[in-house]
Amino acid sequence: MTIFQRDLFTCQRPECGHLESSTALLVCDHKVPHRGDERLFWDENNLQTLCKACHDKIKQRDEQSSLHTRGVWH
Repeated sequence: MTIFQRDLFTCQRPECGHLESSTALLVCDHKVPHRGDERLFWDENNLQTLCKACHDKIKQRDEQSSLHTRGVWH
């Protein structure tokens, strides 16, 4: 909730900027994937508000496209 309030309940993707009053439609997202690093996981400067649509579509597409450079866990 702290991150949503800080970001004024607004999606931080520059191409979106959607203001969302329902927190059920917002996601607190890690800018840099934490990959188990607790420091990155809890760092509020590494967190941003995304609307669910941007998170589920754009952010996931971006992360999937980097699989070949970062490897996949089995």
